[in-house]
Amino acid sequence: MSYAPMFEMWRRVEDDVAYDIVLDLGHTEHFPLSDHPWFFGVRIPMATKTEDGLPTDEEAVRLNHVENRVREIVRGRDGQYVGRRTGGMNRDLVFYLPERPRGVEDRIRASVGMEILFVVREDKRWQAYESMLPVPREWRQIEDRRSIQALLNADADPGLTHRIEHRVRTSSKKGAEALVKLYEKLELDEPTITGEPRELVVAGVQLAPLQVDLIHRVSWILESKSEKAKGVYLGWTANPELSGDEPADLTDPEAELLAILESLSTGNS
Repeated sequence: MSYAPMFEMWRRVEDDVAYDIVLDLGHTEHFPLSDHPWFFGVRIPMATKTEDGLPTDEEAVRLNHVENRVREIVRGRDGQYVGRRTGGMNRDLVFYLPERPRGVEDRIRASVGMEILFVVREDKRWQAYESMLPVPREWRQIEDRRSIQALLNADADPGLTHRIEHRVRTSSKKGAEALVKLYEKLELDEPTITGEPRELVVAGVQLAPLQVDLIHRVSWILESKSEKAKGVYLGWTANPELSGDEPADLTDPEAELLAILESLSTGNS
C-alpha cells in the first residue's frame, strides 16, 4: 500500500504553554523510514503573539510564508517534512533527510533574511517524530475537530447554538445510571437511557456553538470516564437549535479534512 500524507492538527499544553501541533500521521504505521535517518529541526522565532502565546493572524501569515520557503529548500535535498509545533514564541519545523544536511543552514538564512536556529542529529528511530504523536486526549480532540469540519463543510453556521448530543453505550444498568449523574454534573440537558439490557445507550444534549474547546471539554470527560461505567463513548452529533422547523441534518461523514492541513501535503500552508 502506497504512502499517503495525512496531516492533522491539535493543541497541546506543556508547562502551562500552549502549542499548536501539525503532524503527518500517515507515517504512524511504518516509521522510522530507514532511508531518512537524519533529523533536521528548524526554529523560526515568532515576532508577535496573542495572550496564550500563539501567533496573531498576521504573524501566522508571516510564519507560513517563511515556512514555505524553508520547506522548498529542504525538499531540494530530498527532505521529508513531517510536521511542526507553534507556540512559546517559536515555530519549530521537523524534517528527516537521507543524509546529514550540509550547507542548508546558510542557504535558508540567506533566503529568508533572518536569524533562524537549527538542530541536526542522527535519529534512526525517529524519536523526535514519535514524541510528537498524539496521546489519547489529543486523538479525541482530532476526532472532534474532524466532526466540526464536516459540519462546516455542510454549511453549518459555527456561530449558532447547536444541540450537540453525546452518546455512551454500556452493558451495565448501574453504569448507565452513573453516566446519567455524570451527564447532569456536566450540565447536559435531557439525559436519557434507551436500548435493551446489556446494550444501553445514554444520551445527553450540550447546547454550544461549534467550537472545539467547548465540545472537547465534554467529549474527553465522557470518553475517559466511560470505562468505569463499563461503557464506550460513541461520539456526538449536532444540529442547530432552531425554533419551529425541524433541525436540518448537517452531518457529512464524507467531508474532506481541513483544507489548511490538506495544503500542507503539497507545500502550501
